[in-house]
Amino acid sequence: MVVIPNLVHLNDGPISTLENKRVIFVGRFEYQKRPMEMIRIWEKIHPKHPDWQLDIYGEGEQLQELEAKPHSLVMNIVVHHPTDHIFDCYRESSIMVSTSLFEPFGLVIPEAMSCGLPVVAYDCPYGPSSLIENGKNGFLIEQNNISNFVDRVCMLMHDIELRRRIGKEAVLSSQKYNALNVMPLWNQLFEQLLSE
Repeated sequence: MVVIPNLVHLNDGPISTLENKRVIFVGRFEYQKRPMEMIRIWEKIHPKHPDWQLDIYGEGEQLQELEAKPHSLVMNIVVHHPTDHIFDCYRESSIMVSTSLFEPFGLVIPEAMSCGLPVVAYDCPYGPSSLIENGKNGFLIEQNNISNFVDRVCMLMHDIELRRRIGKEAVLSSQKYNALNVMPLWNQLFEQLLSE
């Protein structure tokens, strides 16, 4: 058996300075991605860090619920429609969050990592744990452990040097999914099969 990583379109520009007080969530507004779980988490983060903003990008059936005025007015949450310039959005952020109930892979995680963002994600089946080395290039959180999720995000908010250290590792680990690294593995496999 041969295992070849997914190929992901990665950042080919500058990385984030990690200085902007912005957290980013990217995903469909539906059951799997659980954007309302991120709202519940942010309710606990915002009183501790009222100067930080949560940017939520996506669309879906939970849009109206997410756009409810109490969230955006009281907790510094901005809901955005999908954009063709998501890498610019990653670069303007300092932390990426994922609250999915399940993920087969999760393209947004390596995308954000390639922009230098530390990622905090629930350790759901099965994608995040194949992408994140806990404490090295991001943080994996036990599913539904809101207090631990809050702690890790706040830890990153408090410490820019920690953000930079983890973000640097995130960039390095994201390159595993770069076309320049993945395509030669396919060539090698086909050459091996032909030779047999």
